[in-house]
Amino acid sequence: MSAERPGDAVPTEVDEQRSGNPREALRDYHQIQQLSESQEDAARIEEQPKLVSRFYDAVTRFYVFGWGTTFHFSPRRPGESLVESQRRHDEEIGEILQLKPGMEVADLGCGVGGPMITIGRASGANITGINFSPEQISRGERLVAKAGLSDTCRFLYANFMDVPLEDETFDAVYSFEAVCHAPNNLLLFQELYRLVKPGGEIAIVDWCFTDKFDSTNPRHQEIRRDIETNNAVPDLLSTERQVETVQEAGFEIIQAIDQQAEYGNPDTPWYMALQGRDFSFTSWARTPTGRAFTATVTKFLELVRLAPAGTSETASFLNVAADALVEGGELEIFTPSFLVHARKPASQENSSS
Repeated sequence: MSAERPGDAVPTEVDEQRSGNPREALRDYHQIQQLSESQEDAARIEEQPKLVSRFYDAVTRFYVFGWGTTFHFSPRRPGESLVESQRRHDEEIGEILQLKPGMEVADLGCGVGGPMITIGRASGANITGINFSPEQISRGERLVAKAGLSDTCRFLYANFMDVPLEDETFDAVYSFEAVCHAPNNLLLFQELYRLVKPGGEIAIVDWCFTDKFDSTNPRHQEIRRDIETNNAVPDLLSTERQVETVQEAGFEIIQAIDQQAEYGNPDTPWYMALQGRDFSFTSWARTPTGRAFTATVTKFLELVRLAPAGTSETASFLNVAADALVEGGELEIFTPSFLVHARKPASQENSSS
């Protein structure tokens, strides 16, 4: 391993007190969101990272409670649990990028580090998790240390639209369901182009609308609004537009595929994790009944001061998001797993110029 890793010169400074109050975080989230809706693009680009950070300050406790350490959907095989499908999915992305020891890799929007731990353990690569949520980094650093991967896996507190690292830092970049938070996908992919070495590759698994989405259908638009508003997502792209945007940034497309449509099983759709169809003690918190129960119980816990103020409000907020995701999945107008695997040309010249 090199003496200096990406991020070594940019210390992670996490203020845990900043994210201690869900009500305050959710209030900030709604205020920033309302302000952003009335702003010009440049101002929205500046405000969106703050919006996303406060969103995760509010919801991370619920994500950990319901999802563990990995916060993304995955194509499910019959008989496969959510955790098993996530682990397989993570490892497959590492294999697609041919990650190996000595490679410098970025996990863009890395959450609390679940995929980074899985991929880091399987590949031996040096992975830098880029995240703008102090709450998640604080949890993630403990998880990485517990996994014994602190020498190869680390976190960088940064806005992924403007990463404080030198050009051509990484051999590869991957991301699970995080690019959708970007205020401008083209600017983000251009930033990735800057960070990736010539010949390096990216594997972006992200939320997109499918070609079945009808912008003239009022119900489709309602689902879109509920997904975006309640998930800190400014403007979801279609699968076609996602590919075009990656190309406009200068990358060469290797593969672009809806992993849910291609590899998923109709008997085990990705959204079954939110429906209660894979019921178990550990999955119960993700089900409609479990989510409603959590929202009710947290109201009581707030009253007796056993839960922070705003906990029940956050639970109800997330229930709206979950219901919209399920309906979007059932109508096949939305996918959480659209993969774009692309390469930066070996030539220094941007292929889009």
